[in-house]
This record gives sequence, structure tokens and C-alpha cells, in this order.
Amino acid sequence: MSTAAKPAAPGRRPDGEAKRLQILDAAVKVFGAGGSAALTHRSVAAAAGVPLGSTTYYFKGRDDLVRQTVHHAMTVEGERLRGIVDAFTGPLTVETSTTVLTEMFLDKTEADPDYDLALFELFMEATRNQNAREETRAWTVLLADLIDRVLVPTRPEVPRPVAVQIVAAAVDGLMLEAVANRQLTLADLREHLLTVIKALAA
Repeated sequence: MSTAAKPAAPGRRPDGEAKRLQILDAAVKVFGAGGSAALTHRSVAAAAGVPLGSTTYYFKGRDDLVRQTVHHAMTVEGERLRGIVDAFTGPLTVETSTTVLTEMFLDKTEADPDYDLALFELFMEATRNQNAREETRAWTVLLADLIDRVLVPTRPEVPRPVAVQIVAAAVDGLMLEAVANRQLTLADLREHLLTVIKALAA
């Protein structure tokens, strides 16, 4: 899901960069709605409301479109998550950890499930497409760092990286369950996450 959007390349006009980002926003939505097979120059141009020539101008081919879509999704989401973590001021307790992690991940799932589906699709693409893998590996490292910063101190017999990974996996599972079945409420998601954090807390 990796910092803020890249500045315009030398020689690229600001309005051209805005158009490129508009297309990438649409590409993320197309990816989420239809998976990897749906991501074509034609489908993205239609979703973005731009001529087909615009996508072929900004992206050399489908692999380039996939790579830039992955990078864009991770960049936008990474910036949002960093903002939440940077704004958090302790103390770190089971309750505060659950609250901030819910804000980071589960609130967004409830409000915008299509975007989370896009991120899951991007990770599935990385299982088949090595071009996407570098971005998803960087995303995994970023998430671990952010979760570590807001996770309550954990039991000493559980190595901290393992505890962080367990929480990350729990969050992923809850998010996927929420977007796939649309049955868990935000309160349900928070309660399940609270249970996991309580079990790991020192």
C-alpha cells in the first residue's frame, strides 16, 4: 500500500503529472473491481475518463502500468498510515493500540472496501509478477515498522518481530473477511483485533 506521490519528472508539466495521477487513481479502482485481468489501457482510460492515447502516453506497456499502479497504491496508503501513526501520542495500552490500529486499517475497510480489494489484488499480482514484488516487499517492511510503533509492549517470550507479524496477519485476515463477506461490523472487527492484542500484551 511508499512515500508521498512523486514530483513531476524534469520536463513534465504539472498538468501532465496531475493527469498521470488521475489515471493511476482510476487504475487502482479497476484493479480492485476486476483483478489483474481487468487492468488494461482501455479499461483504465475509460475509468479515468481520458482518451486511450493518454494511457499509452504515460505508460510504456501493461507491465509499466501494473508497476506504477502498485507504486501509486502503496504511496497513497503509506502516506495516510504514516499520518495516523505520527499523530499518535501514547501511552501505549491494549486499548490505545487497538484504537489506533483500528483507525489505521479497519475504519478504512468499512468506509472504502474497494480500495482494500485493490491492495489485496496488488499482492496477488506480486505472487505472479516479479515486477510488482519489490513494491510489495517494501510495503510489508513499512507496515511492520508502523505497527511496531503503536503496538503495546508484548510478552517477552514472543519475539517482538513475531508479535508484530501476528498482528499484521490478523489485520489482513480481518480486512479480507470484511470486504469478502460484508458481514462483520466495525465493532466486530475491533473486538477481534482487541482479542489478538490482549493475548500478546505483556
